[in-house]
Amino acid sequence: MQGFAAKGVAATSIRDVAAAAGLSPGLVQHHFGTKARLREAVDEYVVAVAVETFRDLVQGGGEAEWDAMGDTVTAWVRDNAVALRYLARALAEGDEEAAKIFDALVGIARTGWLAPLEREGRLRDGADREWAAIHVVVFNLACVFFEPVISRHLPGPFFDPEQLRRWNTATTELYRRALTT
Repeated sequence: MQGFAAKGVAATSIRDVAAAAGLSPGLVQHHFGTKARLREAVDEYVVAVAVETFRDLVQGGGEAEWDAMGDTVTAWVRDNAVALRYLARALAEGDEEAAKIFDALVGIARTGWLAPLEREGRLRDGADREWAAIHVVVFNLACVFFEPVISRHLPGPFFDPEQLRRWNTATTELYRRALTT
């Protein structure tokens, strides 16, 4: 995943992956068969981590819930920055397999975040559900993808705990005010 994130899928060889893992190329190929299968395993991992993380995102209600949702998203971004860089890079390169991950993340946002809020009558009338789901995915991917230039405008690196806390607060408030009653 680190090689895919740093150089792109096309520019990362089985030899690169093996060297980074301290293994022989033959062992990597034995386990995955092809680079395409290795990439599928990476994609499956990214989606599985997202599904597991956001499975029960909406619980209960109130201000504390929004804070908990923001904390969950921020922790996921912090802990999965390499996966998000990989995805953002692949999407920027027009990669169709990456588009499937994007689709899965938008689906998670719809079913795990917006649908429960809607069922509970907590979404603002007229809130555009399709764009809200897309925005949350794009916003998180873009912040990771553009992290080097975003960090230039902050008093510390984006991934510094204080800057992540500020990002969490600002983003949570943005969604809270824009979407809920």
